[in-house]
Amino acid sequence: MQMRAQVAVVVVAIALATSGCATDADPTDDATSQPPVTATATPTLSPTPSPTVDVTVPPVRPEAMATPSADGAAAAASYFISLYPYINATGDLAEWNALSSPECSFCSGITANVTDLHSRGHRNVGGAEILAASGTEVDAGRWYSARLHVRIDASVDLDAEGRVLEDHPLEDREIDIVMTWSDGWTIDEVGPAAAPAS
Repeated sequence: MQMRAQVAVVVVAIALATSGCATDADPTDDATSQPPVTATATPTLSPTPSPTVDVTVPPVRPEAMATPSADGAAAAASYFISLYPYINATGDLAEWNALSSPECSFCSGITANVTDLHSRGHRNVGGAEILAASGTEVDAGRWYSARLHVRIDASVDLDAEGRVLEDHPLEDREIDIVMTWSDGWTIDEVGPAAAPAS
C-alpha cells in the first residue's frame, strides 16, 4: 500500500522538578538546633498514554472545507487523507470516492487496494496524523493545491479472524494534493511533495 492508515495522537510527557533552599537568620546556630529533616520520595509521573483513535469511525468534515480558499483547500486535503485509515479499516469508500476525481490515479489506486483487501475478508488497522497543512490558491474560486506533512503510524493487515497477515512500518511523508472547487472539493491528484526549485 502506498500509505498506511490513519489519524494518531502525539503524546506529551511533562517532567516536574522541584528545588528548595533555606537560610538561617542566625549564623551562629549549630546543626543540633535544626529540626531533623525527613526525606520523602516524590512520585514519578508516567506519561499519559494517548487515546486510541477508533479508525472504524469516520472523521468529521472540518467547517473550513466549506469555502473555496487556501485554508479551505488545506482543510479539504487534510480531511481526505484522514479518511485513509477509516477506509482501510472498514472498506467504506463512499466519502473517499465522492471526493475523488475519476482521473485521480492515486485515488483510484487506493480504491482498488481497499476493495481487494476487503473482498478477501481482510482489513488494515493503523493511524495517521496530519502534522502540518498549507493550501495555495492557483486560480481563485477554481484551482487549488495543498501540501501536507503526514505521519503514518505503523499498521497491520488482519484477516477475518484478526490474525496479523502483514506489518507496515511507521512513515513520515510530505505530499502535494491538486484539487478543484466547483460547489465542493474534488481531489484531482495526490503525490510526493515536489522538491523545491534550485
